[in-house]
Amino acid sequence: MADALLLVNRTYVAWKLGEVTLQAALREALGASDKQSHRVLKSWPGIVDSFRESLQQGRNQILTKTWKANYEPYLLEALRLLRQPAPPADGYELLKRTLERWKAKPASRFACCLALRNWLDHAVARHGMPPSWRIDQTTIQELRGRPPEKRTKATLTDVELLDLIAAIEARNPRWANVLRLLTQYGLRPCELQCLTPRYSDNGEVGLWCSYRKVSGPNKTEPRWLQPLPLENANGGLVAWELAEAMDVGRLPLPVGQDGLERKLDGHFVQQFLVRQPEWKALQQKYSRKGLWLRAYSFRDTYSVRAHRMSVETAQICRAMGHGLQAHSRAYETATDRTTAAAFSALKRRKH
Repeated sequence: MADALLLVNRTYVAWKLGEVTLQAALREALGASDKQSHRVLKSWPGIVDSFRESLQQGRNQILTKTWKANYEPYLLEALRLLRQPAPPADGYELLKRTLERWKAKPASRFACCLALRNWLDHAVARHGMPPSWRIDQTTIQELRGRPPEKRTKATLTDVELLDLIAAIEARNPRWANVLRLLTQYGLRPCELQCLTPRYSDNGEVGLWCSYRKVSGPNKTEPRWLQPLPLENANGGLVAWELAEAMDVGRLPLPVGQDGLERKLDGHFVQQFLVRQPEWKALQQKYSRKGLWLRAYSFRDTYSVRAHRMSVETAQICRAMGHGLQAHSRAYETATDRTTAAAFSALKRRKH
């Protein structure tokens, strides 16, 4: 009904100016030329479905959980507004009214701007909607408000990691193996389901990660994972033979109620961790320092540990599966602890 009312209103405005037939006014309201008069105004819910299909089956190939987190809430609110008796008349008004639901949430407002802009670009480009529905960068800068404050990520010490894994091992060895993989290889949690033991040219078994992260038009390449040892409280190095264990079927991972191995990702890892008392204690410890501890912290900790061990940055990036720009922009490379330790070591060498 909202679509029909909008079409009637546009047709009336064009016809009221005179010197145009009702049929021509209708074509103008539809945004169609004489050669395109067969086009019809698609329903907004249908355009949402088309947009989702293009994201999930086209170049980006996003996951359903990504759609539900980054697009669905904002588009459902936009659809609600478009179904009202007096719906927004263009992209600017639609974005302005949609953002009202997330007044005090800067991160959600920013995500809403991106979701609606991409959706309305799709509506204009693929479904013949008038250009007035596009949302430009000036509109986003005007309406989104202040950007979200960037949270400082927490990274764990080697001893904290070893203590955490030991505690989990006593209760749930399968999940302890998950934490060992995340710790020793600096994985993205979703990469846990993309690991395969392989033999290198020198005959040694290692882990191959087939995951390809999509970043705009680019995809990361599959890669060999590189284990990075930890240092225990006595200064000794700790490394687990995880690739060898997986190769011979001796690295059990969590299973679901059906008895099959779970498809692990960040959601399931985080869901498990927040129930563990040791993890809760670590979160409270770092929260008091204003630091954000999450499942992804295993990956940032790997980065800090590699830099502490003087691995070249380019090699760290290759092992972690991202570029230099992403590494410097998004990942922790040093902490107050590692910085102080490095300068202390330098001071001792001078003496």
